[in-house]
Amino acid sequence: MREVGLVVDTEANSAYVQIDRRSACGNCKACGLGTTDEKSIVVQAINEIKANKGDIVELDLESPDVLLAAFIIYGIPMISLILGIFVAYGIQRLINYDSEILMLITGLVFMLVSFIIIKINEPKIKSSKRFSSTVVEIKGKSLV
Repeated sequence: MREVGLVVDTEANSAYVQIDRRSACGNCKACGLGTTDEKSIVVQAINEIKANKGDIVELDLESPDVLLAAFIIYGIPMISLILGIFVAYGIQRLINYDSEILMLITGLVFMLVSFIIIKINEPKIKSSKRFSSTVVEIKGKSLV
């Protein structure tokens, strides 16, 4: 996946690039956690080609990595929720007890634990270049 954006700041080997959200984003607002109506977002990208503030650059993030990142963020918690419900269901069948509320609570606890595990591993994930955007080309200078 390639995007074109404007470098708004640099730091060490990173560039902060402002890119326009695509129509594919729809009303998701996940980038701003639902708190903004901005048409653009700022992403941190690896800047090995030494782009400077004000440069128009092209960013690259491999599509399989985008799908894996989405799976980590959305898929693992969803699978944990369902697994928790099935675990509670199995235990309840063994002890001859039936409570949908207990299954829901167990599923939510499993999902919460998965979020905690993801959060604990976030520094390791962020330090991996696998899920980071990379500045691959300087297109030119901004006129603004």
